[in-house]
Amino acid sequence: MSNPLDDRTDDRNESPAETETDAGISAFFGTAKEAVDHYTHCVLCGANLHFSHQTDFSRNLTQETAKCPECGIRVRSAMHRLQ
Repeated sequence: MSNPLDDRTDDRNESPAETETDAGISAFFGTAKEAVDHYTHCVLCGANLHFSHQTDFSRNLTQETAKCPECGIRVRSAMHRLQ
């Protein structure tokens, strides 16, 4: 007789890519519009951020950098894995 608990999936067995994506998004809360606004606008002056991406295909990584054109500061830099 099989145990019905053996058929359940374990949510803790996420792939590293899912965990990294979730960690990047977990800093944002509220509605979807609020999260997008927070991600795309400068926290100091509210200007639209300019994003640049550099991809290293040999390592399957993309570096994303966000800079504010008004303040002139680099707001964030993140590494993303390519699938």
